[in-house]
Order: sequence, then C-alpha cells, then structure tokens
Amino acid sequence: MTARVTAKFAVGVGHLEGDYAYLHGNGGSGEIGWENPVNNKRCDLFPLRGGLYGFGHGPFGHYPFGHGVSSRVAGFGHLPFGHYPFGHGTAVIEATDEVYDCGDYKYGFACYDRAGNLHQGDPQEAELHIHIAPPDPLYGLKKISFAAGVLTLGVNSPD
Repeated sequence: MTARVTAKFAVGVGHLEGDYAYLHGNGGSGEIGWENPVNNKRCDLFPLRGGLYGFGHGPFGHYPFGHGVSSRVAGFGHLPFGHYPFGHGTAVIEATDEVYDCGDYKYGFACYDRAGNLHQGDPQEAELHIHIAPPDPLYGLKKISFAAGVLTLGVNSPD
C-alpha cells in the first residue's frame, strides 16, 4: 500500500522569470534533507509569466482607475478584488511524493534563481503524520480494522 502526498506552495513576491523550486522531504523521520529533492520535478516559480504582478498592481490597477477619481474613493487596485492572490500575481506550484511507510513526514520547497543559487531565508515546512494500512495478513488471520496506527486482527475459523 502507498500514499501520495501533494504539497502546494504559494510563490511570494521576489521571484523572477527562470527561478524554480524542488520539493524536499525527510523520508518519514528526522529533519528535511535539503541536499536531495524527493523527485526530479522542477517547479517553475514564474509559470506562464505569472507572478510578476497581479491585476491590482499592473498598469490597469493604477492611475486613475486603480486609485479612484476622488481622493475619498478607493480605486479598483486597492479594493479586495485587487488583492490576494489575484491582485498580487501569486502563482501556486505543486509537487507530489509517493510514501510507502508510516511516519512523521516533513516537506518544504527549496527555491533557486535561474543561475542555481539558493534563495535566502528559511523555507516554510509542512508536517504530516501518515499511517498506511498494511496488506491483508496470510495464514489464517483476518484484518478486522486499521485506524490511527492500530491494527486489529482476528483468527479465521475453519468452516
């Protein structure tokens, strides 16, 4: 039995075209191994030219329409529609990992510029507690239940 973990990351401001990220994990215990990604999927941090600026920060969200004609009226670029994430141009990337064993998994994206230099700052991490159901037992045993890491077995009676 396996589990598939999908990690999503909202790309913040400060990344440029050509920047990318890889998903890293800890394999079920300990700290994240930042040396090797969990897979070879390279995630573009500027997908389809998104992420430079959003609708609220682009030319359409500014003068005079974006700021409002009157000094007392907020323009289109300053109203909620011009903010998160549509107005800021946030892109969301995702990557998956196949998990084969139970454990306390940690994941995080390491971001790089187009030259391969690691971005400064601490990456955000997410932690998951994964319990994978074991396969049905052999030799006269029957799996009754599996919940929260507790396996209940029964003995098959001969018919």
